[in-house]
This record gives sequence, structure tokens and C-alpha cells, in this order.
Amino acid sequence: MQERHFIFDIDGTLINTEKAIIKGLQELLLEEKGSQYAPEQLYFCLGIPGSQALAQLGIEDGIPEKLKKWDAFYNSHANDVSIYPDIPEILEHLRDKGIILGTITSKNQEEYEHDMIPLGLEKYFTISVTSSDTPEHKPSPGPMLYYLKKAGISPEQAVYIGDSIYDMQCAGSAGVKRALALWGCKNPEAIAADVRLAEPWDILKLV
Repeated sequence: MQERHFIFDIDGTLINTEKAIIKGLQELLLEEKGSQYAPEQLYFCLGIPGSQALAQLGIEDGIPEKLKKWDAFYNSHANDVSIYPDIPEILEHLRDKGIILGTITSKNQEEYEHDMIPLGLEKYFTISVTSSDTPEHKPSPGPMLYYLKKAGISPEQAVYIGDSIYDMQCAGSAGVKRALALWGCKNPEAIAADVRLAEPWDILKLV
């Protein structure tokens, strides 16, 4: 029997970081550009690396320093970060059924460790791919192809669970089944997916 891998996005899928990310970015943009941005103007930043987001907002100089500032602002809103309901129990169920768990995220390795370890989620995942691992990032299939190669599996052995169009494009371009997590999703009607998951417990229907 071939092993199966359930691969997860993190932000908007496993943990709710939206408020902290957006608030931190608003504070950074106010400091750097003197401009107030409404949250809906910044939702496009969710799910792509911070450097890409800043470039699309017209910030191209001193990116490493500005990412550190954004991260500091984000950390100041740590109380707004939480695990989505029932996620640990669901991950336990999947492991009990012999499913290998992994993640593909636009976080870099430092950000991954900062969020996942304190929340106690890192222990569930056998393979984790961050933006530090690949030159190409979501929506490119690069991170998914890297995961498949590292795991030694074919696309048919995996499903990717994520909340954004970038997640679905990354998985689809690599030939991996796409499961859209509606609990963290913006504009789901505009996103193509193979399966739509209304709530976290629906993940178990994929087994």
C-alpha cells in the first residue's frame, strides 16, 4: 500500500494569523510610506512571501530590515494568533490512520519555527517546506515539487489543503489534489479546487 501525504498550508489553514499579519503590515506601511491602508487592500499579501508582498506595495529597498520590522509589528499582536478549532485533534486522527503529515508555507524557516513550535504544532509534521527551501514560491509549483522529491512520492499520493488561490495554483500545477479550506478563505467563489472543505473536520473525509 502506497503511503499517503496530507500537506497543509499554515496561515489561514492551521492557524489564524490574518489579523496579526494585516495589523503589522498596516503599521509598517504607515511608518514607511505615511499611508493608511484598509485591511481589504492588503489581503492579497496573505499566502505569499513577505518580500513579494512588499515589492507589490512599492517597497523594494532594504527588504530584510523591513521584513524584520513587519515581523516585530506582527509579534506585537501575538494575542490575535490562534489555532483553528479542533486542528490538533484532527492531526492526531490523521496520524492514527497512517497518514504522513507535511506543510508547505510561504513563511521562512525562522517564521515557521516562531509560530509552530510555541503552538505545539511542529511535532505533527514529518516534512516542512518553507520559503527558505526553494528559489520559487507559491503560486509556482516549485515548493510542491520540492516536497514530492524530498518525500519520494508521486503527485497522486498527496493532497494539499490550503485557503488561498496561491495554494491551489501551487498544488494544481504540480498535479496534486487541491482541497480548499473555506474557514480561512477569501473569495472562495473565484478559486478553483478539487474539494471544498467547509470546516476542519471535513479534512477526515479525504482519508
